[in-house]
Amino acid sequence: MNNSFLQNAKFIGSFPSTKNLPLDEGTEIAFCGRSNCGKSSILNALTNNKKLAKTSKTPGRTQSINVFEIESNNNLKIIDLPGYGYAKVSKRLRSIWGKEIEEYLMLRKSLKAICVIMDIRHPFKADDLNLIKWSKEKDLPVILLLNKSDKLSKNKVFQAVEKAKNNLEKLSIKSVIIATSATNKTGIDSLTEMVKQIK
Repeated sequence: MNNSFLQNAKFIGSFPSTKNLPLDEGTEIAFCGRSNCGKSSILNALTNNKKLAKTSKTPGRTQSINVFEIESNNNLKIIDLPGYGYAKVSKRLRSIWGKEIEEYLMLRKSLKAICVIMDIRHPFKADDLNLIKWSKEKDLPVILLLNKSDKLSKNKVFQAVEKAKNNLEKLSIKSVIIATSATNKTGIDSLTEMVKQIK
């Protein structure tokens, strides 16, 4: 599949506060998850650019709201939100990050979908569930990525996807679930197709 639609992503800036973000217009898709979910690697795989989002062996590297614009589609922006749930960050910093994420999610009119990334081996932590339930309340489409699927056998991946479907059905949440791996590009084509459909 041709992923060229997303291969010309351009870094617009890193914004510590929602007040400094670009104009609230067009379509934005927010990527979020716990600090060790592999979010930056997924963004790099999605755009076929290993240098687009900074990756680090230390979780919690993303400390601001990073904005990427798809140059072939001026109305589409990918929003890389700070990771949540990382204990080594000071409580003060965590509270600020939380407030900034909440403010973005609550007030941003151009936000059209949320991509929640979870480690397939440790899915549905409390923070993940809060974000998923909040998305339901706001009637925002959710793309759920079970990431790092290369760490499990195909059978285990299938079981994890089925379990995730059951969990979301119990919560009455409609969502697309994709098993992904930035390492071997599993699920990246499916994710690209989903991103292209968001309006």
